Amino acid sequence: MRKNLNRLYSVCGFAAAFFLASIAMVTIVQIVARQFHVAIETTEVAGFCLAASTFLGLAYTFANGGHVRISLVSQFLPKGAHRIIELWCCSIGIAISGYAAWQMTLFTIQSFDFGDLSPGMVAMPLWIPQSGVAFGLITLTIGIAEQATLIFAGKTAGYEVNVDGTAE
Repeated sequence: MRKNLNRLYSVCGFAAAFFLASIAMVTIVQIVARQFHVAIETTEVAGFCLAASTFLGLAYTFANGGHVRISLVSQFLPKGAHRIIELWCCSIGIAISGYAAWQMTLFTIQSFDFGDLSPGMVAMPLWIPQSGVAFGLITLTIGIAEQATLIFAGKTAGYEVNVDGTAE
């Protein structure tokens, strides 16, 4: 199960990188087009790519310890108290990201049902970029829940392991 979840996080991480590269590509296209006196509007597309990149990268970054964590107090606590604090933090994270995922998913479904289009020059159905945000939030919630189960089982969470494989 963990192997499949790690694959999911990696796929989301690669998708986030793809959307970051897409921002660069549409920006380059716009710059080159200006040199030929052709106006191409890419701001909206770049914004959609930024949203997808940001939210799709959350779970990958979290599971691999890339998010900023304040462990100034918890690192000096006994192992049992440290574990309780980590579980409490994961519970809060699950609640917040789960609520955001639920609301974003409902919003995406409503945009699809209503046929909402983006207001810019490129009339793109809004559910397309919104689905990347919703999927990223769902994946983040799953990632936090997975890390909480590791902590609950008495194992070291993935975000507490350094790149070289040693615990913090």
